[in-house]
Amino acid sequence: MKTNRPDLTLSMDDKIYLAVAKQNTEKLAFVYTLACLRPKGGANTFNVFPTEEIHAFRNKDSANLYYETIQQIIDFNINDKVRTQLFETNDEWIQRFLDNANSR
Repeated sequence: MKTNRPDLTLSMDDKIYLAVAKQNTEKLAFVYTLACLRPKGGANTFNVFPTEEIHAFRNKDSANLYYETIQQIIDFNINDKVRTQLFETNDEWIQRFLDNANSR
């Protein structure tokens, strides 16, 4: 019997994603994320200042799946009453991240 398994599963507990961007080159696809990380041992707390991460993919379909999944998480987070505060606090970081991503 076949089961319908997800192609990708991400935790929504270890970081709050604030922004995502994607860039394709000839050989690789890059997905850039901006997120507030949960400190080690932090119960329900997250760092106020965000961290940028770069994820490299050889398979562009996998990069698209990752990008779209992160975007779905951002859409959820921005509408959450508690998490939306991180978006408001980091508005300038988010805008700078998106401006840099669009200039790559």
